[in-house]
Amino acid sequence: MRRFLVLLILILAGINFCLASDDIFNHPSTGKQVSKLMPRLKDAACKFEQEKYIGDAVLKSGGNFKFIKDKGAIFETLYPIKSTVSYTSSQNKQINDIMVAISNNNFTYLDKNFNIYYKSENSIWTVGLKPKKSSVASSQINDIVIKGRNDIENIKINTMKNGITDISFKCTTN
Repeated sequence: MRRFLVLLILILAGINFCLASDDIFNHPSTGKQVSKLMPRLKDAACKFEQEKYIGDAVLKSGGNFKFIKDKGAIFETLYPIKSTVSYTSSQNKQINDIMVAISNNNFTYLDKNFNIYYKSENSIWTVGLKPKKSSVASSQINDIVIKGRNDIENIKINTMKNGITDISFKCTTN
């Protein structure tokens, strides 16, 4: 009986997780509407934890994250292997453009390349992005979901070939 209850709880939690993650795509919006609703995001220094799901495998990593609005993002991974990835205007331009557009409430780039979805509940905002067929991103990305309050707290990137990357942030703003 106890195993049955544990299994039932896990199944229900999984169903809730699936429904919650898909729910944002039931709330279409435009960049203009979203830019009026989003807080102005600031430079941030964070700890991050990342889970990358590829098939049945889950790869976990974490470290330090810096976001400077006018330059981009830097991930300094401390575990399991030390590395640094810089999403600046000259490197990894597409991801950088998305982050800079959201932080500056400039949704022109996003409107051009993505269908935009928005929802706010209990002071948590969620932005969903699905690449338009004409976008370069449409061959790489299924969707992106970004959540936060005052800062971005979570980004989930669902790609065509490389699975899902789920990144959580614990930030202090500058």
